Amino acid sequence: MLMLKRFLILLLGSALLQNQAHAQGSLPAWKEGFWDIHFIETGAGNASFMVFPDGTTMLVDAGDLNKNLFDTKFFPLKSTPILPGRSKRPGQWISSYIKQVMPGNRKAGIDYALITHYHEDHYGQINRNSIEATNKAYQLSGLTDVDEELPISKLLDRGLDYPVDLRTYYSNNPTFSNYLKFIGHRIKNGLTHEALQAGSSKQICLLFNAKAFPGFVVRNIKSNNNVWSGEDEKTFQCFPDASMPKNDFNENPLSNAIKITYGKFSFYTGGDNTGYEGEAFPGRKNVEPAIAKAVGKITAMSLNHHGNRDANNDAFIKSLSPDVVVQQSWCSDQPGQDLAFRLVEKNTRDDSIAVFNTHMQQETQAYLGAWITKKFKSLHGHVVIRVTNQGNAYQIFVLDENKEKLEVVKTFGPYLTK
Repeated sequence: MLMLKRFLILLLGSALLQNQAHAQGSLPAWKEGFWDIHFIETGAGNASFMVFPDGTTMLVDAGDLNKNLFDTKFFPLKSTPILPGRSKRPGQWISSYIKQVMPGNRKAGIDYALITHYHEDHYGQINRNSIEATNKAYQLSGLTDVDEELPISKLLDRGLDYPVDLRTYYSNNPTFSNYLKFIGHRIKNGLTHEALQAGSSKQICLLFNAKAFPGFVVRNIKSNNNVWSGEDEKTFQCFPDASMPKNDFNENPLSNAIKITYGKFSFYTGGDNTGYEGEAFPGRKNVEPAIAKAVGKITAMSLNHHGNRDANNDAFIKSLSPDVVVQQSWCSDQPGQDLAFRLVEKNTRDDSIAVFNTHMQQETQAYLGAWITKKFKSLHGHVVIRVTNQGNAYQIFVLDENKEKLEVVKTFGPYLTK
């Protein structure tokens, strides 16, 4: 009976996905009941967009790295070129992508946007040459570029007061100062701005038909040093306040993290949270043990810190034991070789991990070696995870990142959620 039930679920999932009329190579349209997770590759940092089962939408980060500055400062490291090209800014490419996958009955706009932390490759970079917004109140890059075309209703970040008053600490940072201008102006024009509250399952929720999907929950796992305890909405500190420098601190271990559950399927994303601390990486904190305890085993995850060697330590990967891993990369040293080796091993359920990289450079492939890279499912392209059947099944699409019009180049599944 159990085997028959699983077969019928898989058959239903296949029918739902295959019976949609779509041109060869195009992404089948979202429909109610689907949860789509899009990892958008612009070459300039993290950007992911979700359409929840009832049509609620959410953006997580919108990076726009200053590539010329990075490539000069950190030579011989090399950043990924702007994709699909320089005719638009990264934030505009994100908007272009989102417009193509937005539910058909929705007006232009995004319900939730979550900024994990205040680094350029996650929310944008402003300089004196940055374009002004139409309203002349602030400049455009990353998040503000997206909002220019797709107004955001609710913006969540890690707050403005930890470990110090960031309005003062970052007063000479043009990107953060611009972010404050953006918030101040947009609050007067319909934006809600809140700090992510660790432990909450009510801050991000289905807005249109929650009753139809009772198994869909967004749980805030971490913000700054506060981590969900696993009980109600209680939290604990993963490191004491006194241990965080008040000057020259690192943003990465302060990143927000969330877990989303849809029936059996669960997904983790956590910005640039780190899993190592020591002299080689000043300012890092090993916050991954606390996160792992709160998250537990999952189906899919976005790697912490782009898959760099200071994150996703062995204990973290074993604890989450994912079936699917997506690496949002933009630099030639991503992923770290030791992490890549761990990812192509089997998880704790003795299953191979399906690893997708949004853009692995040729230099990276050379130092990792073919014995590792050949085990990746994909080395470049936007990645879409589509969860169906109340979380019981899912399918993965890889899209061509070199074309503005979205085109599927690889399809995996559907799979039964374990």
